[in-house]
Amino acid sequence: MTPEERRDLFKRTRASKQTHFGVELWSRDGVRICEITPYVRNLYWVEERNEAEVLQFSLDLDAFEDYMIKEVGADPVSNFREGQTEIKVKERRGTGPWVYLFGTQIFYAPINLNNDGSLSISVNAHGYLNFFKDRYPNPAVKYTGVESVQISRNLITQAQSVTDGDYGIILPAGGYYTTTKIRDKTFEQYTSSTKLQIQRLTALNDGTFDFKFLPDKTYMTYPAIGSPRTDFRIVFDRKNFRSSVDSGILNRGANNLYNLIHGIGSGFGADQLITHQSDVASQHEFKVRELPVQFNEVSNIDTLIENAQARLERVKQLLRMPQFTMSGADLPDNRLEIGDVVPVVMTGRRLLEDMTGLYRVERLEVHVDDNHFLQAVTPYFEKTGDYA
Repeated sequence: MTPEERRDLFKRTRASKQTHFGVELWSRDGVRICEITPYVRNLYWVEERNEAEVLQFSLDLDAFEDYMIKEVGADPVSNFREGQTEIKVKERRGTGPWVYLFGTQIFYAPINLNNDGSLSISVNAHGYLNFFKDRYPNPAVKYTGVESVQISRNLITQAQSVTDGDYGIILPAGGYYTTTKIRDKTFEQYTSSTKLQIQRLTALNDGTFDFKFLPDKTYMTYPAIGSPRTDFRIVFDRKNFRSSVDSGILNRGANNLYNLIHGIGSGFGADQLITHQSDVASQHEFKVRELPVQFNEVSNIDTLIENAQARLERVKQLLRMPQFTMSGADLPDNRLEIGDVVPVVMTGRRLLEDMTGLYRVERLEVHVDDNHFLQAVTPYFEKTGDYA
């Protein structure tokens, strides 16, 4: 093989493994406007389990406006409008097909008048879940003997059934997960948003589920999002100075440790609902640590107990949440997804070994370089079990 052939093989091999990203503008009615990838700089986003995506990037205003007018033939004002225009992010692995990752809507887009005479737009867009952060359940609607996921779907139906309230969210007729938990639910007068109520439904101990808004706006539910990863593990060997990550922080602490939850519901004085939920094992280990939590919209004692128990489960143990920053070369061929369970193996020091275990990806922060290739990924983990 000649030197030129070796260089060509190296380039083709490298290209086949790189992850490339693209950015598109869409109307809120689901019509693709155009691709804007060549004009996007400083592309960054956050994905988090059962939370709205947050997308950020910058645009050169002059180049972007000229492109919209001269090449797309579209008005840059009406086709790049906060609270209306949607932005989708897509991914291509090597020479494979493009795959949409998620969709957002422009939330904030200030124009910067820079010292060098240039004009730039700082774009901040939020995922479809945030359509419901400023919407509220109808307090007149009462749920009796209704399954948890069906309640969440009905909350979306409620929000979209009013005049000018339809965001185009799709509720599939089948193929989504339902729990076996039947509940009685009511919602007080405009105290917690539809978004928050859906999130609370996912966390109740006796009927948990995860959800995701797909790029086409379909609302999907799962028993647990993500998968166990047998093709990938994170390794840090202090003794032999080997590491599969660029850097990391092993978050450890008791700063969010509570083992006695005072759940406070609706009402006043002697009529106020209250429940006390404790974890005896945690109290023996760390002594009593109390946390009062307000659930003002809860008027049913069983529902209040469910909410307080769910909060207790999240805070009764020490914080063990490592975060690692990895380049594209550190990552597996198959995309690391929210909810994936990854072995983390720390060796060479006892304090490190204490962090070894199986960890679920709760949050992903993704940085993309200005050639739109993957630059770095920082996953945040939560421990789910031991690793043998």
